[in-house]
Amino acid sequence: MNVNTSPVTYSSIVEIGELATKLEKETGDKYLKLHRGVMDVTTIDLNSFSQNIDFNQKKIQQYGGNDGDANLIETIKDKFHLNNHYVMTVPGGMATLDVVINSLSDKTFWVPKYHWGSWNKILTIHGKDIKTFNDFDIKNVEVGEGVVMLCYPSNPTGYAPKFEDLKAFADVCKEKGQTLILDLPYYYLFNEMSDRIYELYSDNVIIISSFSKSVGLSGLRVGYIATKSKELYDTMKIRSLYKYNSISTVPQEIINQLLTSNQGQTAFDNYRRKTKEHVTKNIQYLSENGLLFDEYTDIPTGPFAIINKTFDELLSFKISSVPLNKFTFKNTEEHLKNVSRISVSVDHDLFVEYFDRVLQSSKELA
Repeated sequence: MNVNTSPVTYSSIVEIGELATKLEKETGDKYLKLHRGVMDVTTIDLNSFSQNIDFNQKKIQQYGGNDGDANLIETIKDKFHLNNHYVMTVPGGMATLDVVINSLSDKTFWVPKYHWGSWNKILTIHGKDIKTFNDFDIKNVEVGEGVVMLCYPSNPTGYAPKFEDLKAFADVCKEKGQTLILDLPYYYLFNEMSDRIYELYSDNVIIISSFSKSVGLSGLRVGYIATKSKELYDTMKIRSLYKYNSISTVPQEIINQLLTSNQGQTAFDNYRRKTKEHVTKNIQYLSENGLLFDEYTDIPTGPFAIINKTFDELLSFKISSVPLNKFTFKNTEEHLKNVSRISVSVDHDLFVEYFDRVLQSSKELA
């Protein structure tokens, strides 16, 4: 059999998860899995509003449109300041990136020095050239020709530049005629829907997001893409048709009810409040105990933090994490193996239980 092998390797984050699961089975011990961006503080009460859904509808039981459910698309436009955009739903955040990148003819893509590793993989699969820029000084940074990609707030560092600096950067991209891809999977979990982010949505901006992070429903696999370019929208519709045909109808109906019904809004508000509460406490705990690696940002924004412990050290305390060098282009910066990215979206008491052991060991060594 002649196999067309992949030009990229398997995901480091998935491999780490498989390692943690393997160690749990071998040792019988429970590991605190902080390697993935899973919102794990609590779950959304889907039962509180799912009775509003008629699962016998033909539109649920038959093929959906390959650009998504019309009702959900109108809800997304209304809720997220996208009424003057073309919007399509896609099966998760990874698919949003794949469809967008595959639909842009630009050869060069600019990404922050520290960025989600899947950006590298997808760009490489589609034969793009990757260049990096320093998003920690975004108001002064200069990028060359090509598409610019930015996750706000940053995965992995949790860094969120001041809005005025971000707006200035977006304005420069607009003046130069550069496409700017704004990746906002965590934004509405930690910011209000009335926030000013929509002021960045110029003609050159593509917005991608997912409901995996913002409402914690990663199992439903629903994301969306928004653009003011009809040409890009039409191209993405064609490419998505021959990639996955259409997105599952049931998850879209659930998310639409979550966003539009009173019960759904209550469920989301409760989820959001509790998640933010525990994330804030966990970041405060790291800060007070000197565990934050604060070279980039004093207090992270969002569900991630960089801490001054190695992957191996944390794993010895049954905590899975990701070395920071896994979030750099080609993973070549060896010194970044000495710090790790962790998710802080986990129950605070459980978080403290595991990290108190880390601190106690450090005190004993000292």
